[in-house]
Amino acid sequence: MNRFAIILNLLMVSMGMAAWDWSFPKDHGMHPTFDSEWVYITGHLTDQHNTLHGFQVTFFRHKLTPVPNGASPWNSPHLYTAHFAFTNGETKAFNHFETMGRERLPEVYGDKKTMAVAIHDWTINMKDDRIHIDIKLASGQFKLDLGSNKPMVFHGNNGKSYKSNQGNYSYYYSMTRLMGTGQYKTNDTVYQFKSASAWMDREFFNHLLGDDQDGWDWFSLQLDSGEDIMVFQVRSNNSPPYKSGTYVTPDGIAMPINGDDIQLTPKAYWVSKKSNKRYPIRWELTLPTLDKIVVVTARFNHQELFNSVPVPFYYWEGQSLVTGSNTGNAYIEMVGY
Repeated sequence: MNRFAIILNLLMVSMGMAAWDWSFPKDHGMHPTFDSEWVYITGHLTDQHNTLHGFQVTFFRHKLTPVPNGASPWNSPHLYTAHFAFTNGETKAFNHFETMGRERLPEVYGDKKTMAVAIHDWTINMKDDRIHIDIKLASGQFKLDLGSNKPMVFHGNNGKSYKSNQGNYSYYYSMTRLMGTGQYKTNDTVYQFKSASAWMDREFFNHLLGDDQDGWDWFSLQLDSGEDIMVFQVRSNNSPPYKSGTYVTPDGIAMPINGDDIQLTPKAYWVSKKSNKRYPIRWELTLPTLDKIVVVTARFNHQELFNSVPVPFYYWEGQSLVTGSNTGNAYIEMVGY
């Protein structure tokens, strides 16, 4: 899902574009003719003491309106922003960091031929089918090395993922089981991750949501059975939410989930003292065609983020736990509350 399209006023109707002719590793790279895109990785980390932690690393590209005959270095064609969040399972702390920069080699860029994105000391690179994350902070450094043990998943119709009944869509694929190791070194602690299980989303688009749509709820579930599930609903202020999803078998076979087969019911809420926003932090997800009824619960309620660039707003995204007919770990994102 586009995390900032509402704020950037890019939520217009987009129709008539053909199916995308996927080609890799090129499509791991940037698509500069589109208005927006991102590399979005969330996941679950087990340290040397068997403590579970969570993380989010996201790089966004926003196409800018060029200034005619502008010779200034500020007349860049793209703005890059990035987020890093860490859910500490030991201290129960939730820390969020962000950075930004206008495209300018070699400090800020996104490669068009492969996955290689940098904003100063924050980087994501893919080499030999492995994804390397390196986030340098004033307070430390976060590094992960990840490789996929499942095929890529294309959502919707071969990656054309609709978001409304009016024809809004994005091109959307995922790697649902990225496994690896890493380290998070802070000023006073070193967390050595002996295992990581991550989920990567890649989306690019021009205009994503309809005029009447005002937010969304997105879920990525990694079940202990080896199955993976992605579902989302895009909320409207005058019609039922638009729902869609994808189910992935343990051996990597992906099947679309029809919106009519997705039942999402909030079961508990939390009100943020920072923003006064009221978020559902426990959901019942029923998938009748898969014979699944699960409850997805925020591990910690206070996983709310404040985005200050390019414009300020709050949203909730955090590590969650799955119980019910299946168990596992999940991430939930909620925007527009």
